[in-house]
Amino acid sequence: MKNLLWCSAHTPTSEQLESLQLMGQVLFLKDINPSMQERINNCSSNRKELLGLVKELSGLRLELDCTIVQLGGSPLFIYTAGATINGCRSKNVILFADSERVSEDIPQADGSVKKISIFKHKSWI
Repeated sequence: MKNLLWCSAHTPTSEQLESLQLMGQVLFLKDINPSMQERINNCSSNRKELLGLVKELSGLRLELDCTIVQLGGSPLFIYTAGATINGCRSKNVILFADSERVSEDIPQADGSVKKISIFKHKSWI
Protein backbone atom coordinates (compact mmCIF):
# COMPACT_ATOMS: atom_id res chain seq x y z
CA MET A 1 0.00 0.00 0.00
CA LYS A 2 1.29 3.46 -0.92
CA ASN A 3 2.12 6.13 1.68
CA LEU A 4 0.60 9.54 1.03
CA LEU A 5 2.06 12.52 2.90
CA TRP A 6 -0.45 15.37 3.42
CA CYS A 7 1.61 18.60 3.45
CA SER A 8 -1.03 21.32 3.72
CA ALA A 9 -1.87 23.51 6.69
CA HIS A 10 -5.51 22.73 5.91
CA THR A 11 -7.27 19.56 6.98
CA PRO A 12 -8.47 17.44 4.06
CA THR A 13 -12.21 17.37 3.46
CA SER A 14 -13.98 14.10 4.16
CA GLU A 15 -14.25 13.53 0.38
CA GLN A 16 -10.52 14.11 -0.08
CA LEU A 17 -9.58 11.88 2.84
CA GLU A 18 -11.85 9.06 1.67
CA SER A 19 -10.42 9.16 -1.85
CA LEU A 20 -6.85 9.19 -0.50
CA GLN A 21 -7.53 6.25 1.80
CA LEU A 22 -8.55 4.24 -1.27
CA MET A 23 -5.08 4.96 -2.69
CA GLY A 24 -3.01 4.23 0.41
CA GLN A 25 -2.11 5.17 3.95
CA VAL A 26 -2.45 8.89 4.71
CA LEU A 27 0.30 10.40 6.84
CA PHE A 28 0.27 14.01 8.03
CA LEU A 29 3.44 16.11 7.92
CA LYS A 30 2.16 18.15 10.89
CA ASP A 31 2.32 14.93 12.98
CA ILE A 32 5.57 13.53 11.57
CA ASN A 33 7.58 16.76 11.48
CA PRO A 34 5.65 19.75 12.91
CA SER A 35 8.65 22.04 12.48
CA MET A 36 8.87 21.32 8.75
CA GLN A 37 5.12 21.86 8.32
CA GLU A 38 5.40 25.22 10.10
CA ARG A 39 8.35 26.25 7.91
CA ILE A 40 6.38 25.30 4.78
CA ASN A 41 3.32 27.22 6.01
CA ASN A 42 5.45 30.34 6.60
CA CYS A 43 8.23 29.82 4.10
CA SER A 44 10.82 32.41 3.36
CA SER A 45 11.09 34.18 0.04
CA ASN A 46 14.85 33.58 0.13
CA ARG A 47 15.51 31.13 -2.71
CA LYS A 48 18.46 29.48 -0.97
CA GLU A 49 16.38 28.82 2.16
CA LEU A 50 13.49 27.56 -0.01
CA LEU A 51 15.75 25.15 -1.83
CA GLY A 52 17.08 23.85 1.49
CA LEU A 53 13.52 23.22 2.69
CA VAL A 54 12.65 21.51 -0.60
CA LYS A 55 15.68 19.23 -0.25
CA GLU A 56 14.68 18.40 3.32
CA LEU A 57 11.14 17.56 2.19
CA SER A 58 12.50 15.48 -0.67
CA GLY A 59 14.67 13.52 1.76
CA LEU A 60 11.66 12.85 4.01
CA ARG A 61 9.65 11.73 0.97
CA LEU A 62 12.34 9.20 0.10
CA GLU A 63 12.68 8.05 3.70
CA LEU A 64 8.92 7.45 3.99
CA ASP A 65 8.63 6.18 0.39
CA CYS A 66 5.61 8.39 -0.15
CA THR A 67 3.78 10.64 -2.54
CA ILE A 68 3.41 14.25 -1.38
CA VAL A 69 -0.20 15.42 -1.33
CA GLN A 70 -1.60 18.97 -1.33
CA LEU A 71 1.72 20.72 -0.76
CA GLY A 72 1.24 24.08 0.94
CA GLY A 73 3.48 27.09 1.12
CA SER A 74 4.09 30.05 -1.12
CA PRO A 75 3.72 29.78 -4.91
CA LEU A 76 7.52 30.07 -5.20
CA PHE A 77 7.99 27.17 -2.76
CA ILE A 78 5.43 25.01 -4.56
CA TYR A 79 7.02 25.79 -7.94
CA THR A 80 10.52 25.05 -6.63
CA ALA A 81 9.38 21.80 -5.01
CA GLY A 82 7.59 20.68 -8.17
CA ALA A 83 10.56 21.41 -10.39
CA THR A 84 13.05 19.85 -7.97
CA ILE A 85 11.17 16.84 -6.61
CA ASN A 86 9.09 15.92 -9.67
CA GLY A 87 11.74 16.97 -12.13
CA CYS A 88 11.36 15.13 -15.44
CA ARG A 89 9.82 11.99 -13.95
CA SER A 90 6.99 10.45 -15.92
CA LYS A 91 5.16 9.74 -12.66
CA ASN A 92 4.41 12.69 -10.37
CA VAL A 93 5.31 12.37 -6.72
CA ILE A 94 3.35 15.50 -5.78
CA LEU A 95 -0.44 15.45 -6.07
CA PHE A 96 -2.87 18.35 -5.83
CA ALA A 97 -6.63 18.37 -5.38
CA ASP A 98 -8.79 19.20 -8.37
CA SER A 99 -12.01 20.74 -7.08
CA GLU A 100 -15.08 22.32 -8.58
CA ARG A 101 -16.41 25.54 -7.04
CA VAL A 102 -20.16 25.26 -6.59
CA SER A 103 -21.99 28.51 -5.77
CA GLU A 104 -25.40 28.73 -4.23
CA ASP A 105 -27.64 31.76 -3.66
CA ILE A 106 -29.55 31.61 -0.38
CA PRO A 107 -32.45 34.05 -0.02
CA GLN A 108 -32.44 35.78 3.38
CA ALA A 109 -35.47 36.85 5.47
CA ASP A 110 -34.75 40.53 4.76
CA GLY A 111 -34.90 39.94 0.99
CA SER A 112 -31.16 39.97 0.44
CA VAL A 113 -29.30 37.03 -1.03
CA LYS A 114 -26.37 35.33 0.62
CA LYS A 115 -23.96 33.70 -1.81
CA ILE A 116 -21.93 30.74 -0.60
CA SER A 117 -19.36 28.71 -2.42
CA ILE A 118 -18.27 25.21 -1.60
CA PHE A 119 -15.58 23.16 -3.22
CA LYS A 120 -16.47 19.67 -4.39
CA HIS A 121 -13.52 17.33 -4.68
CA LYS A 122 -13.20 15.86 -8.19
CA SER A 123 -9.85 14.09 -8.35
CA TRP A 124 -6.11 14.25 -7.71
CA ILE A 125 -3.81 15.70 -10.35
